[in-house]
Amino acid sequence: KLTLLVVGSIPCVAAFVGITTNWMGVKMLFYPIQYFGIDWKRWPDTPYGLFGWQGVVPTKTEQMAERLVRVVTERLLRLDEAFGRLEPSHLAKLLLPAVEESIRRDCGDYWFRVLQPVLPMLLTRLLTKLQLEIDDVLDLRHIV
Repeated sequence: KLTLLVVGSIPCVAAFVGITTNWMGVKMLFYPIQYFGIDWKRWPDTPYGLFGWQGVVPTKTEQMAERLVRVVTERLLRLDEAFGRLEPSHLAKLLLPAVEESIRRDCGDYWFRVLQPVLPMLLTRLLTKLQLEIDDVLDLRHIV
């Protein structure tokens, strides 16, 4: 004969087991970030080794980043479209202080004084040409 306590405890135990396994599954997806265990035998691109574990997401970060870049650049916004929307003269003004500092640091004051009057015009022309050839110059897949 089933008592009220036994019948009432079944959903409670089932809920506890379900919550516990879900919690453990989420933990195993993300933790540990670094491989934990003896790194004696480990298969490539898998979170587990013979005597250890690494979270699934940290194991697959490179693959996930490559896939994300591919989806964004192929389906959402191409690099030439994004870079083509930038105004070259405005971007040149934003980059000018950093470029001037680099010239002064790497080439000296003489070259800085020689280039300073024409540098805004040179940067604007360079960025205009770069807009036309950005796909040949910059590959996002290699950066990520």
